[in-house]
Amino acid sequence: MFVIRLGIAALFLRLGSFVVQGQYANTVISYDPGTGFSPSFTNPAAALGEPSRITPGMFGGPVDAFDPPYLPSQLVSIGAGGSLTVRFDRPVLNHPRNQFGIDFIIYGNSGFIITNAFDPVTFDWIGTPATDGTLFGNNSGISRVSVSQDGIHFFQLDPSRAPGVDGLLPTDGSGDFHIPADPTLTQSDFQGLTMDQIRLLYYGSAGGAGYDISWARDSDGNEVHLAAINFVRVQVLSGKAEIDGFATVFVPPGLSRQRKQQTSE
Repeated sequence: MFVIRLGIAALFLRLGSFVVQGQYANTVISYDPGTGFSPSFTNPAAALGEPSRITPGMFGGPVDAFDPPYLPSQLVSIGAGGSLTVRFDRPVLNHPRNQFGIDFIIYGNSGFIITNAFDPVTFDWIGTPATDGTLFGNNSGISRVSVSQDGIHFFQLDPSRAPGVDGLLPTDGSGDFHIPADPTLTQSDFQGLTMDQIRLLYYGSAGGAGYDISWARDSDGNEVHLAAINFVRVQVLSGKAEIDGFATVFVPPGLSRQRKQQTSE
């Protein structure tokens, strides 16, 4: 079994105050758009920094689970056979106390379809917009996520546990990009829900697909123990995915305890 171990004490000394704050991917290492990608969405730098809270422009507005980001300045597209590798300046910790065990989150541009009737006179939805859980803009194909400490040796996250990129859960820009949503949520959990009700399920999270570094496996399928990583690679095997950003997980201890207490009640 391939095992990589870092001294936890030395790692925390080196990270200093990072343990109390989150961060985003800030460097593109490589990008291959593959085939079938969305034209004009080929600037990989669009996936750096904080994911979108607002879509700019005349037809833009706040990003939420019904209104995902859609501009080339916000998203990079990866088609079949393509990949994107990014770097975090500071290590992303494989922290056992992270909510749900999730260590980082990838944000895409999927959204929930609103099932209300549309009024052509007022150009607005009839009633409070709600969904049946059906998605649009999501990648219905297969994607893989790999992680690395050094940018040379990459280890794929167990595909039986890692969610697809650019699927559930659609981004809510009013939430916290560093708080993971419950990974057990399914599309059926959102049936009939309004945006306010969706936010209750997100419990302060901005959504996105969450990943645990502990899912890393070597080429033989053996577990690889990584205390931290600096690089994340997304590969699209089929379909296409649009990526808006990468964020580390940080949940304030008070919120974590509150969530655990509420869950147990």
